[in-house]
Amino acid sequence: MSGGGPEIVVLIAPVHDCLNPVKIVPGGKEIDPSSLRWVLNPYDAFALEEALRIRDAVPGARIRVMAMASSDSEEVLRGCLAVGADEALRIWDDRMEGSDAYATATALAAALSREAFDLVLCGLRRADLEQAQTGPSLAEILDLPQVTGARKVEPVEDNTRILLHKRVPGYLTKLSCPLPALVTMEKGQVLRYPSLAGRHRAARAEIPCLGVHTVGLQEGNVGSSGSLTRLERFTPPKPTRRSAMASTAGKMTAAARLQRIMGGGVQEKKDSKIWECPDEPSVKKVAEHIVKEKLITF
Repeated sequence: MSGGGPEIVVLIAPVHDCLNPVKIVPGGKEIDPSSLRWVLNPYDAFALEEALRIRDAVPGARIRVMAMASSDSEEVLRGCLAVGADEALRIWDDRMEGSDAYATATALAAALSREAFDLVLCGLRRADLEQAQTGPSLAEILDLPQVTGARKVEPVEDNTRILLHKRVPGYLTKLSCPLPALVTMEKGQVLRYPSLAGRHRAARAEIPCLGVHTVGLQEGNVGSSGSLTRLERFTPPKPTRRSAMASTAGKMTAAARLQRIMGGGVQEKKDSKIWECPDEPSVKKVAEHIVKEKLITF
């Protein structure tokens, strides 16, 4: 520990802003980079706020944010510096393009092996890919104890362990974990707003970038060659059918629209379940259907 406090590394993943439409390039295997707008992964924001709260409580604690991301998303790292992170580090070169969760964990593990740390915090999953594999894979590679899906992290007095709040079905439980360790956050406190001084400091900060060879890896360890999964294609979501109410709402007055809403809207016409049975074979057919669908039991 440096200065008596823990060295905390927060792993962040810049993700695309879901409110900004994306374009898929012909072939379906890539997204047009010009249509992307990067923001901080919401689950990683929980992890960063938890790290800031630990530093508020423990004198001498330091926070370093780390991301495996291209230069297009550097502003996300600067946003982390603006809210109070002490340092930022980016890992990237073009050979890392196409890395899956395992290859990403391999690169992050190589970079972390060069640094001193006591606690690694990150989000449970990315808001775009929803894989939830990078954190656990990283802990396995570095042989660290790990706790996934935490909601709160508290340091203990001797700074050799942490106390975690974790949700299990029907309960909130507390458990202890020795340091160094890796924790993924499922939920937490909302990330604080940056101050004006923090924004100015972040704008002037230098963010080092490490490549494949700098962290001690080979080209075959990252990218598509170092990945265990392969992306087949991207497909846009299918448009949903507009309801009968929505399709006719534009032609209705405000009073008529309100009356329809209050009346439950347009109800779909249900198929009739009344079958006529003019003869004995028809009766048998209905009876067989009732038994088959288990509408009655014997």
